[in-house]
Amino acid sequence: MARLPDKNRLIKALHTGRRNLAMTEEEYRALLMGVSGKDSCRDMSVSELATALTRMRKAGFKGKSEPQILKIRSLWYGMYEEGIVKSRSDKSIEAYIRRITKWEDDVRICPNLSTVIETLKKWIERIEDDPVRQRLLEVYAAQEPGTSTVQ
Repeated sequence: MARLPDKNRLIKALHTGRRNLAMTEEEYRALLMGVSGKDSCRDMSVSELATALTRMRKAGFKGKSEPQILKIRSLWYGMYEEGIVKSRSDKSIEAYIRRITKWEDDVRICPNLSTVIETLKKWIERIEDDPVRQRLLEVYAAQEPGTSTVQ
């Protein structure tokens, strides 16, 4: 079963998305109504909030998980180029994220992306071929921090 993000975090993300997309009050309420038939986040379920956030992302909102997704992709692509993983596709990356986090919804709103970054880092550290490991650790170090705690 998927772990659901905290309702308050989703509400905060929706409010941030509303500001970033410069949505009017009417546009914002219409989005909420379109998703849930409710015009207030407070009355919506966690899954309805997640769906509303997904719609905002499709409209162009990039939340704080975006740097984490970019870091995961960069690490994955580096691992692919070194022959560590067999597929470079976004589908493979998403499958890995879902396997590690048990998340079934849009991976861009997954609350545990830092865990995925850490598993990739540990995977890289276990590579026995020193030159390959060093190149991948350089890719890791060159990336923007995924979060303030993941460097």
